[in-house]
Amino acid sequence: MSRLAGILVAVLAMGSAFAATPEPPAYQPDWPAIAKHMVARSLALAPGERVLISYDPARDPALIAALRTEILRAGGIVSGEIAWPSAADAKYLAGLTPEERHRRADLENATYRELFAHSDVYLWLHVSVADDLVPRQFEHLIAESKVRAIHSHWFEPSDPRERDAVRRMYEHAIQRDPATLEARLAPLEGALRGARVRLTSPRGTDLTFRIPAEAWFHHNTGEATRRKVATARSTRDREEELPAGVLRTTDVVAATGTLAVPVPGGARDDSVTLTFRDGRIVKVATTGAGGAEFEKWYASVSGDHDRISELVIGTNPDLVPIQPSGFMPYYGYGAGVVRVAIGENWESGGTLRTSDGSEVWLFVTDGTLTAGKQRLIEGGQLREERK
Repeated sequence: MSRLAGILVAVLAMGSAFAATPEPPAYQPDWPAIAKHMVARSLALAPGERVLISYDPARDPALIAALRTEILRAGGIVSGEIAWPSAADAKYLAGLTPEERHRRADLENATYRELFAHSDVYLWLHVSVADDLVPRQFEHLIAESKVRAIHSHWFEPSDPRERDAVRRMYEHAIQRDPATLEARLAPLEGALRGARVRLTSPRGTDLTFRIPAEAWFHHNTGEATRRKVATARSTRDREEELPAGVLRTTDVVAATGTLAVPVPGGARDDSVTLTFRDGRIVKVATTGAGGAEFEKWYASVSGDHDRISELVIGTNPDLVPIQPSGFMPYYGYGAGVVRVAIGENWESGGTLRTSDGSEVWLFVTDGTLTAGKQRLIEGGQLREERK
């Protein structure tokens, strides 16, 4: 996926005079229970349905084995498996010339389109360590096909002391009943639809915008059944993230004011401050290396890089928004997180486009969100969480 690059932390080994302390094995969730939830509850897989799986062979093999078993027991067929490249393969691919990358992308996509064309479901597990050969490669493959998809990427913190806690969070958050998440999402949509919205934060965010009465919303409840996708208006409507729990809309109108946020994955002092007027960015101010990365992207991209492309509100109560290290679980799907995207929004059915086909995500994790006179989030907590 093409995203604003994070800050990579290198861990240096001590000299050979000292024996390295072996890292304890990672906590292993109840993979069979998770696989059963995905296949039986989230997908409601029917006998004869064909399932295409992408995954990292080096990670969580027990999850993949459990999914194969559940697909078999449901009467489904594994139509294909795509293994993400290894780190060594990723290095090789990164060294290809633009012409070589283009030729390989054409060959890959021709093959993958055949797999997608003969599949009813796509399970996108983990994330490739290699950059896509073309921007948003697999999102476009989903868009060109008729599959319904589940994305479950299992991002984990680099700090091993937090790893097991996050894996436990994902285990519980994935198995949330879609109906309980819908009970959180529906009232938010009702409050936002047709409302004038204000987002503020202690860091200096004070942004107002309007959500039209006819706005498109996507409810990410974790349900990816044939019934739910039957009314899909966009590629996003055929995709479900697990863990689930966000409300999305691309219809953000007349943004005015300031959005001041830390850089995801950056150092403590990395920040981006954007000033909006009449729906467009009119000023960019940044600090730190992470902020400089955003500024570099913004200066190099043309098209709708100065517009809010999507508003995403997290509601999953099982995802603690921020860990002590600063790690934020799963794209900000934790309850009370507000994500503001800048750039493209085609996947969610929007009309905004950028020259590099990308979007950048900015997060307000301690904000207050008000729709009209109704306070939906206060101090980074959903209103119902504060009761």
